Amino acid sequence: MNLEAVLLLGSNFDEKEQFIELALIEIAKKHKVLKKSAFYYSAPFGFKSNNEFVNLGILINTNSDSYALLKDMLEIENKLGRKRRVSNVYIDRAIDIDIILFSNDIVNNDDLVIPHPRMHMRNFCLTPLSEIIPNYIVPGFDKTINQLLSLCEDNSEVTCLK
Repeated sequence: MNLEAVLLLGSNFDEKEQFIELALIEIAKKHKVLKKSAFYYSAPFGFKSNNEFVNLGILINTNSDSYALLKDMLEIENKLGRKRRVSNVYIDRAIDIDIILFSNDIVNNDDLVIPHPRMHMRNFCLTPLSEIIPNYIVPGFDKTINQLLSLCEDNSEVTCLK
């Protein structure tokens, strides 16, 4: 099995870029990183915090299925000190690794939803992805990443730091 997946890494805690770099190192131990975006900075989305987010999109090659990949990403988050929210309230986080896309799969269950259910509503997700996979047609949306970005109603600022 040789599949591609798209992940979005984010942090808004202390040394944000360092947490993302550490997560990349851990991901590369089991999966091949094919492409990665620049770092993108944005305000927190969905909750209040004084800490700006840094996000990075990556395209990986994996021999894992989507559930094994999820398990790997949760282990990396735990290893890097991710604290989970105890209610439905978002909190600051050292690292967040979301599976945005997995091959051309559509997955919809309690543990995993692919494509990510809110990807099309978030500039901080679509902007880094437009750098690495602009013409990828998203299953279930039948639109490219660039088309989803142009239709996105989120007008929050996302700044690239190259």
